[in-house]
Amino acid sequence: MIRYQDALDLIEQQAVALPTVTAPIDACRGLIAAEDVFSPVTLPPFDNSAMDGYAVRAEMIKEASADRPVILKVMGRTTAGDRAGSGNDGVWEIMTGAPVPEGYDTIVKVEDTECLARDKHGRAAEVKILNWVHVGNNIRRAGEDLIFGNRLISTGTRIDNNHIMLLAATGFSDLKVYRKPKITILGTGKELSTDNNLPLAPGQIHNSNSPYLISCLDQAQCEAYIAGPIHDDVKTFYQKLAKLLKQNPDIIISTGAVSMGCHDFIPGALKDLGAEILFHKSAIKPGKPILFARLPNGTFYFGLPGNPIACAVGLRFFVMPMIRKMRKQQREQAATAVLKNSYKKKNQFRHFLKANKHIDGYGRQVVHILKGQESFKMAPLLQTNCWVIAPETTVDLESGNLVSIFDSGF
Repeated sequence: MIRYQDALDLIEQQAVALPTVTAPIDACRGLIAAEDVFSPVTLPPFDNSAMDGYAVRAEMIKEASADRPVILKVMGRTTAGDRAGSGNDGVWEIMTGAPVPEGYDTIVKVEDTECLARDKHGRAAEVKILNWVHVGNNIRRAGEDLIFGNRLISTGTRIDNNHIMLLAATGFSDLKVYRKPKITILGTGKELSTDNNLPLAPGQIHNSNSPYLISCLDQAQCEAYIAGPIHDDVKTFYQKLAKLLKQNPDIIISTGAVSMGCHDFIPGALKDLGAEILFHKSAIKPGKPILFARLPNGTFYFGLPGNPIACAVGLRFFVMPMIRKMRKQQREQAATAVLKNSYKKKNQFRHFLKANKHIDGYGRQVVHILKGQESFKMAPLLQTNCWVIAPETTVDLESGNLVSIFDSGF
């Protein structure tokens, strides 16, 4: 039996980086950057107006007020998308986003002016400035947001909507990312119903693990599919696995048949097929019988226990760390929270506990360990938004303690 931290180290040591692909930026949300990205431009690229109004030289209106307005002629006008004008007298009508004309250093917003005369086209020809403003007022300076060469994204960053906005703003049309991991899900057990539209036969249960796994893996931007449940039969398993390996998946995940019962055939079957069993059983609860192996073609195999919460723990804390490593992401770090209720351990295993976190009235992150920690109890998942970690060395968790937590999401 292997300690969890040793299992995690071994998983990360075995992980091989996924191939990279180039994807359009609007298809990159949730994918992982495979390169450092630096800004090829300065933002804003030029000084521009933050307001609709008039460009002036501040010294010309330093005495302006509602009681003593300054009257100036309009020398020109610029809208967003125009080239910058130039001048050194009067005012220059300008719209938001338009380049600041040369010779002017300040923008007076239109609300602080009054139009006194218009030309034959109905445009302002003479305005009254009602307020004095500081030099540089309402001007967005070139490079105020970004300068050429600023780092936008680091390798291993998960791309979100904010990255996509910045990539588009700096002129990128695509991005080098890691290919989605190809993952096959295989349920085992003759008790599993294959069709939820049919009534259960005596002794049958609905297959909850496979839909759960594929939903989580989809959320984690993996290319996953369900290969269907198989009965507890070694020959059928050999045949199924041979077909699956022709598709060269990166990872195969099975559920069930990894413990010590007479029908728990997977460890022996994998050995017969030439797989290297990297570990079988970890000192955790739930999920102790978990298995990790490498098949002769290089595909990694995770045998997760069949109980649904043990399956969830196996995915969250064993499979996902491998996927992160394959995409050059840093190891995930636990957050901390104040525990609101006590929990007593019955062994020296690492416990992964269904829990609910929130921010209390003092601004602290607090967490409540939920009732129903048994590995077959799924209903508490409806309140679960994180996992509390009870380390091997801890006997009891007491109310008020700081505890390590991981989000339940992917």
